[in-house]
Amino acid sequence: MFEREFNVELTRLKIKRYDVCEILKCTMPTLKSRLKNPGKFTVNEINILKEYGFNVVLKSKLLEARTLKQAKDLKLLELRIK
Repeated sequence: MFEREFNVELTRLKIKRYDVCEILKCTMPTLKSRLKNPGKFTVNEINILKEYGFNVVLKSKLLEARTLKQAKDLKLLELRIK
């Protein structure tokens, strides 16, 4: 789910994953790991992505929830990056 939104943003911003690695000063395996588990992004990394124009909704708790119903029951909050 998050990876799909991330890829849409890459296309919109006309940048590649390697560019994001340079921006975040991380390796490609680290970026891939973060995309599979977005809750691992640091606040600093989120702020850096925001500065570069990313508009991604991070719902780490939602991503951890096993079902959409469970997520709704938890009344999960969103962190919008704009």
